[in-house]
Amino acid sequence: MTDDLRAGGARRLPTLDITTTTTGDTTVVTAVGEIDTAVSGALRDQLVAALQARPDVLVVDLSEVPFCDSSGLSVLIDVRGRATEDGIPFRVVTQQRGLLRPIGLLHLDSVLEIHPSLETATGTVSSS
Repeated sequence: MTDDLRAGGARRLPTLDITTTTTGDTTVVTAVGEIDTAVSGALRDQLVAALQARPDVLVVDLSEVPFCDSSGLSVLIDVRGRATEDGIPFRVVTQQRGLLRPIGLLHLDSVLEIHPSLETATGTVSSS
């Protein structure tokens, strides 16, 4: 039996911890856990709420997200579109293969601004 299964074969519900912090004019929404249809709505709600505060830059830190299904990728594309309409740069932080692989396969890396670290995404270090 794997860790994903409980006694009787019931799947453990995924958990996603989401926090939002604002420093200066940059808002960072940090997610920790796996993103699937059970939790992607909560991520969308947090990101949309962050956009409504009209930050200069919105960053979603997914560096602690090892898995993201199509519903999570859809959230990223939707929020990126909303941010673009509002003139707010939207940046994604991850080095997780479970995110980078589907993003690359779907060519979403041409749409999403991906950064390897929070420091490069927020401009606190040079991106070179």
